[in-house]
This record gives sequence, C-alpha cells and structure tokens, in this order.
Amino acid sequence: MGRKILILFLFLFSYCFDGFSQRYNFEQYDIEDGLTQSQITAITQDSKRRLWISTLGGLSRFNGKQFTNYSRTNGLSSNFILSLSAGKNDEIWIGSARGLSKYNGHSFSNSADTRKWISDLTTDKTGTTYGLKAKRLYNASKDALVTISNDTTEMVTALTTDYFRNIWAAVHGKGLYRLENGKWLPFALEEKIKDLVITNILVDELNKGKIWLLTPNGIYISQNNTINKAYTEITTECNTIIQDNKGAVWIGTNSGAYYITPATVIHFNAGNGFTDNVVNKIFKDVENNIWLGTDGSGLFRFNNNSYVTFDETQGIESRIVMAIANGPTPGTIWLGSYGGLYEYKQNQRIKKIKIPSQNPNSYRINFLHTDHKNNVWIGTPGGGLWRQSGQRMERMDSEKEHIAYNAMIEDNDGTIWLSTNYGSLTFDPNTRKFTRITKQFGGGILKLGPDSVIAGTQDGAWLIVNKKTITPLKIKGLSGSSILSMLRHKDYVLFGTADYGLLIWNIKTGITRFLNTKSGLASDHIYSLLEDKTGIIWVGTGRGINRINPKTFTIISPNNEDELLVECNQNAILQYDNNIWIGTTKGVLVYGINPNPEKKIKPYIYINSVSTTPNYKPEYVEGVLTLPYNHNRININYTGIYLKNPGALMYRYRLIGLDSKFSQPGSNSSMNFTAIPAGKYKFEVKAVTKDGLSSINTASVSFEILPPYYQTPLFKFCIVMLILALILFTVYTILMFNERKRKLRLKIKLEEQFKIRKQTAEDFHDDLGNKLTRITVLSEVLGSMIDKDDIEKRNILKKIHCNVNELYSGTRDILWSLNPKNDSLDQVLNHIKDFGQEMVNETPILFKFDIDLNNKYTKLSLDMSRNILMIFKESIHNSLKHAKANVINFEAKLNNGMLLITLQDDGIGFDTENPNEGHGMHNMYVRAKRINADLNIISNENGTSVLLLVNFSTLKHFKNA
Repeated sequence: MGRKILILFLFLFSYCFDGFSQRYNFEQYDIEDGLTQSQITAITQDSKRRLWISTLGGLSRFNGKQFTNYSRTNGLSSNFILSLSAGKNDEIWIGSARGLSKYNGHSFSNSADTRKWISDLTTDKTGTTYGLKAKRLYNASKDALVTISNDTTEMVTALTTDYFRNIWAAVHGKGLYRLENGKWLPFALEEKIKDLVITNILVDELNKGKIWLLTPNGIYISQNNTINKAYTEITTECNTIIQDNKGAVWIGTNSGAYYITPATVIHFNAGNGFTDNVVNKIFKDVENNIWLGTDGSGLFRFNNNSYVTFDETQGIESRIVMAIANGPTPGTIWLGSYGGLYEYKQNQRIKKIKIPSQNPNSYRINFLHTDHKNNVWIGTPGGGLWRQSGQRMERMDSEKEHIAYNAMIEDNDGTIWLSTNYGSLTFDPNTRKFTRITKQFGGGILKLGPDSVIAGTQDGAWLIVNKKTITPLKIKGLSGSSILSMLRHKDYVLFGTADYGLLIWNIKTGITRFLNTKSGLASDHIYSLLEDKTGIIWVGTGRGINRINPKTFTIISPNNEDELLVECNQNAILQYDNNIWIGTTKGVLVYGINPNPEKKIKPYIYINSVSTTPNYKPEYVEGVLTLPYNHNRININYTGIYLKNPGALMYRYRLIGLDSKFSQPGSNSSMNFTAIPAGKYKFEVKAVTKDGLSSINTASVSFEILPPYYQTPLFKFCIVMLILALILFTVYTILMFNERKRKLRLKIKLEEQFKIRKQTAEDFHDDLGNKLTRITVLSEVLGSMIDKDDIEKRNILKKIHCNVNELYSGTRDILWSLNPKNDSLDQVLNHIKDFGQEMVNETPILFKFDIDLNNKYTKLSLDMSRNILMIFKESIHNSLKHAKANVINFEAKLNNGMLLITLQDDGIGFDTENPNEGHGMHNMYVRAKRINADLNIISNENGTSVLLLVNFSTLKHFKNA
C-alpha cells in the first residue's frame, strides 16, 4: 500500500518500556499512498466508518485501503480546509478559508458567505453542527451566529464535545460553557480561567469533573473547580487532545505527540518511530484506533501490537538475531547476531560486547547459554566456543578446532553438551576436552532426565543414556526428520522439525500427534520452543509465532490479526520476567506473557455500487432493483471497513434465490453474476477477519430480473387461451364442416324429396284424377240407365258419388301437402282458413279468422305442416258436426319465437274427460306430441277452445330435420 512505516514495535504494556531504547509502531499514509496533501488539519468519520481527512490541499476519504480525493473541481469552495464534522444523515460539514461547505453523499453545496474562515466544527447528540466563524460561535445547521455569554463581542477560542456528545465552548475572558437543553450554562471554575487562552478542551471520561485545557502556555487540569498547570515537562505548544478507550490521554504538539497515563509520559517523535512535525489533529475512530494528522508528514495510525522489536535502529549491527540469554549481571540480556554480541539493559542504550578475537567468525553468534554459575557461553560457526565469566571472556576450545556450535545444555553433573556440525559432543570445562558422542549433524539437544539426553539431528533423534548408550528414537513420524528444536513438557516431548511441523510424543504411552499448517501453525518449520511460567508453549516458526494450549495442544488465536510475518531463528528464545524474547531475522521480538487483550470491534461493510452489462440505468420499485431479462449480468461492488487491519479483511457472500449458504471467505471486493435467470434475489455479503471476526452488519441489495415476455404469466395465459381458441376453432370448423355437409346432404335430400313430392303429386293427381273422373262419368252413365223409380239402386249410386267426392276432397289435401311450394307456415295457416271457410260455406255458421305472423316467413317440414293441418281440420270438423256452434274463430299469433294457434267455437261443448270415440281427440294429441307441440283442449257449456303452442325453434328444428 505504498510507502508505510511498518516498524513493528511496541504495544504499550502495563509495565511499559520507558526511555530511548525502543521505537513504536506507527503506520504512515502520505501522498504516495493517495492522500491528497500531507498537511492535515482535521479528521472525522462517517456512519460507514470511512475516515474523512481535510488538508490544506483538499479533502480525502479513506476506507482503509484507498483514498478518494475531492477538491474545487468537485464543487468545494476552497481546497484550504480547516475543519470537519460528520453531521446527521451522513452529511459531511467542511470548514474552509472560503466559508462552509456540505457534502450530502453525492455533491457539494457551499454557503453564500465566502469571506470568513470556519474552524473547529463539531456535531452534538441532536445532530446540530456548530463551528467557529471568525472567533464567533456559528450554528452551521441553521446558518446563524450564536451568542453564548450575552456579549455580542465575545471571542470563542475552543469548541468540542464530550463523550456524551454535549457541546462545550471556551469564551475568552469569561470561562467555560456547556450547552444543556438549548441553553448555554457557565461551568463553575476559579477566576484564573478568565486569564487563560484555551485552545482545546477535553472532558475526562474516567474522572468525573476532570477537564483538560490546552493553552499556548501549556497544559492545565481543572478538578474540583480548581485549575492547576500540569506536565510542565511538555514545553512545546499543544494543539489537539483526545482520550483513548483505555483512558490514556493523547496530545498533539508542535513537535510530535505525547501519550499520558498515570504511570508514564511518552513523547512520540522522530527518535522512536513517529515524527517531529506539528500534530494538528488526533482522532479516535469507532474501532478505537488512534489517528494522528500532521503538518507535512501526512497521516499516522498507532498500531497496538502486543510486541516490541529491537533491531539495528537501536544499535544492533545485524538484525538477524540468532541467540538470546540472560546476561552475567542482573537486569541484563545478551543478544547474539551475525554482527556481534550485544547487551541490553533497561533505560540504557544497547551496547556491543567485545570478543577478543580477530576472526570474523567469532562475531557470528550461533547460540548463547547461561550456566548455573551465571557464566555466559557463546557458540560461533567456526569462530570458537567462548565463555564470559565475571569480567573475563575467554575462548574455551582451541583455535585449531573449526567447529560450528549450534546448541548447548548443561546436565546435572555440570557437563556441557554441545550440538555441532560434527555431532553431539560433551565438554569438560576443567580439562577443556571434547568427547564425541554421536556423529550425525546436530540441530538441537534436550535434557530428558538425570542421566539421559536427546540429541536432535538431520536424520531423526537419538537417545543418549549415561553418555554411552546411544539408541535411535523409533517414533512414528520422527524417523528421517530434521530436528531443529525440542521441549520437555510433563510427560511429553515436543520435537520441532524442519519439514513436518511439531511432533508431540507421549513418553509413557508412546502416542504421537502432529501440529502443522493444517492445524493452524504459521509454518511447518519449527525453530524454537519455550514454555512460559503460565504454562503456555511458545513456538517460533519460519513464518511467525504461535502459542499452544498445553492442555489440549491446540493453537491459541492471536490477540491481534496484524501478526508479524517473520522468520524465527533456531533456539533463540528466552523468558525474562513477564516477557518472551524471540530472535528473528528482523530483530528481537519481545512479547508480554499476559498481554491485555483489547476489545475486538467488528468490521463494517456496505454496498458501493450495482452495475449491469450491457449498461442499463436500473429502476427501484419499493427498494428493489428491477432489471429486464436481457440485463442479467450484474456486478456488485462492496467495501469492508476494518481500519485496524485492512489487509486481514475477507468477504463471504450469498445470493438468496440461487444459494442459501454463505461462500467461503475470499478477498474479492466485488462479485460478477452472469446469465441470472428471471426471479427475485437478495445479495448479502459479510466482512470477516482472518481470525473469524464477522462484520457488525450484513450489506445487502435486493433485485428482480424480470422474465422475458414469453415467460410472463399473461403471455402464458394468452398462449393457453390461443391454443384453446385454436382447438375450439378447429372443433367449430369441423362441426361447421360437418354441418355444412349435413345441410348439403339435407338440401340434396330435400331437393330430391321436392322432386319426388312434386312428381308424386303430379302423377297422383293425373292418375287418381283420371280414375275418379272415369268413376264419376261411369256412375252418371249408370244413373241414366237406371229407372228413376229404382230408389235402392239410385241410393247406391248416390253413395258412390259421395264417396268419390270425399275421396277427391281427401286426395286434394294430400296433393296439397305433397306440393313443396306449400311448406311455409303462412301457406299452412291460410289452407286451414280456406278449409274452414269452405266447410261453413253452406251453413249458417260464421267463420272468423285472425292470422298475425309479424312478417316472418318460416319453412316447415312435411311432417310438421301435415300434423298442424290435420289437427285443425279435425277440430273444424268436430265443431261443425257436434258443437252446434254459431261462430268459429280461428287465430294464429307468432310472438317472441312462440306460435299459438287457436280454434274456438261458441257451441255446446263436451266432456273432455269422457269424449266420444268419434271426436278424434286421441289422434289430435298424438299428432301434437309428434311435432313436440303443446295441445290444450278446453270445453264447457260456453264452447270449445283448441290451443296449440309450438316453439318457433321447434319449427326450425322440424324444418331442418
């Protein structure tokens, strides 16, 4: 991330390293990292946890990984910005040399007054933002000046909020004021406050009633209404003050910054990892990170890592520290590096220990060991075996011996055991003689019991008993391994290997188990092992440092995700007081055994943008992003905010609608989805840290991919209806086709019948008419031949003549019916009318008629016309023969498709329950049923009525039948 000062040094332990011998851990961001300008004036944070940094060259927004910059080209009234505050609804208020500006998340708006500077912006718990405008209190939310002390000429020199977000103000010559319930109330203090020019205020969070006051003349503390000057050792002018979550006070000055606790005062400056530049602003973010804005050196973040490092910046010529041991005098620690031997003593500068040798290999230290007499043994790779005894340092081996000494222990007899490139050796300090025990290249050596030693080699481990019996340890997984370090813990021996991680061997049961990178170790190269006084096992590996719980032999999660990636050195580990010293290729790391774990603040995540391919401006319907089916390639960009360690942040996501489970953590901060099928979806994403800390929120976006028109319910409904319509149309077409065929057949049949009927009528008329005429003629000839007095014969001839006439009359009706031109309803009714008139022609009976068909022309079938005709001929005949009527009424009405034919007389009537057989009523009912008509005969002393009701559709049915 550009140039950063990642000098991984001190967390502020409870005991604290005072003095000048250590540097502190600060991370720096400047223009090379993307900061718009290096002169920082103010810092604030929005609800998405993004930092806003104002400079004298513009405005920057920081998400932990990258900066987004704003200037006059983006709408600011001035790049010379003096103050910032995050208001309600995530508005950012900006005070500059040209008045007030406001950023609403999309654009900038500027106040009309551009002549006066705005400084010291702050927002209270109600969301009202205040600032200082030309030394007057200014309500930015209302764009109005505010008078605190009823003096319109008052000069406000400081403005702040306390931990309850209440507004405090310092009025020169009048004192401190606090805004309560909309009223400015003076805070009771002694009179000397009126003489102070207060530039900043801190209301102590842990000590009620304690107020810190910054002035050009130093620091003052008000407590119990008494004001006293404090920390007179801080002589430089103080500019800004805050209190961290542990209660420590940070003060930014014109020369670095100060960290103040009841126990210590630390000055952060260029000499211990910070800067000597002016610190204009110190800010504590939501995660309790401390940010320091400087005048010229950019932005710094203080890293609360749980270790301190000593390297060449403290006087060690080589940062590759290979050995660590207690020094020969109390309170000292000796460090061996590839640049020589060094002594550390608290509050003193690290000094180099001279080795009386001209051989450069004598200054390449492989191991240090302090024996029971507090003598320090120094092993080198070919530069000799040395011992510091009191004030004397002497070489213990011969200059002719070029042995590489790798490790050393002292047994119960005081015998020195050495692990070297020539194998395992014993050394007698009195005779200065070596005895070679094993021949394998030695890596580590461990005292197992009073008379037993384990020698680690490049080819497994060997058990040495009584300095004579040598047996290879046949432990599963150990054979062939290169042993770098060993540790005895109760009934277990831990073997640190060069390739397979940590092997744990139970001496009593012989059971073994491995811990490696799959188990959570930083590396499978185990260089150093140590059990601290609390029982925790420390493991120095090739890629960092781990701690192990000895009860379960499980990895203990680190207190901080920002663990140093460092390569440890072989057997370079020491416990001193409450600290663990570990030699690495980047210096000595010093950890506290019981570091105070910080409260872990969960990260935050938000959606940056949602875009589609091809480009399409999405629409939101009730908060749901709605997209057409052909814009179903979606890119969702999101950002997790974890300012404590942005590099430790990963993401887990899911797309509800396709998958209900969250994905495995990954580093991608955007997701592309292609060819998403139509439906409703909800994308959710969480930010997680490397140690499993999940974000406080889940960012989400809901969207809907609209189906194509051919997948919509309406389209499917229309298709179904169309198919049904086609089926119905097909059925209708078939039925119509069949009906047309039927009608065609019927037409042909009717035409054939018509021809037959016509031909039959003509033939019947011609043939029967001729025969009847001949009978009539012959009967007349016969009558002329019979004597007039022969009454009997003449009566027979008369009967023959009557029968011929009746036969002719009946034949005429048959012929009339057979004629197709008489198949209409009006012809039938008129024929009945004519028949009635003809029947009463020679009688005194009056025949009336009324036929009203509403101009409807209706064809009838032969059967229909024949039955209607016969019913009413029978009725007329009955009225003439039996009714003794004077008037006969014949009516026919066609109304709304119903035909009603009525024949009514005023005769004597008859008993309809017991009619005479000759009345033919039975035949009439049969004929009516035959044509599906309703026949009703009503008769009493007032006459007889015959009513025939025929449905017009029935007429058509019989017409088409």
